[in-house]
Amino acid sequence: METEKQPVVGPLKKVSVSVSAGKRPAGKEIMDANPLEFIFGLGKEGLTPLERNLAGKRAGESITIQMDRTEAPDFFGHLLMCPHIASSSLASFYMNFKIHDIKEASPREVVQALARTTACGGDCDCGCHS
Repeated sequence: METEKQPVVGPLKKVSVSVSAGKRPAGKEIMDANPLEFIFGLGKEGLTPLERNLAGKRAGESITIQMDRTEAPDFFGHLLMCPHIASSSLASFYMNFKIHDIKEASPREVVQALARTTACGGDCDCGCHS
């Protein structure tokens, strides 16, 4: 059960995590801890595998997931592009996620995040990436 003092990762929560990657659990050989902030549950295709793994967790909790490099784009979906992972020579590695903060997203933040997930990609001359 969610309490006011200890929110859990869930729909329309603004989640702040750090992401690192390495050859071993808790390793950082591929990518040092980088911040990632997102609004949970706004993807066009539903929840990403990352969101499913973080659901119900609280600030201070961590998860480590072993994956193949080819799985990374689907795992993150619209949430993150990881050039360090794409350029890694390792076929398999560990992704480490530490939750730092969970709070209510403002209506403005939700609308902005929705707009980013539906952006056309930037090569259409529509001005969406100006």
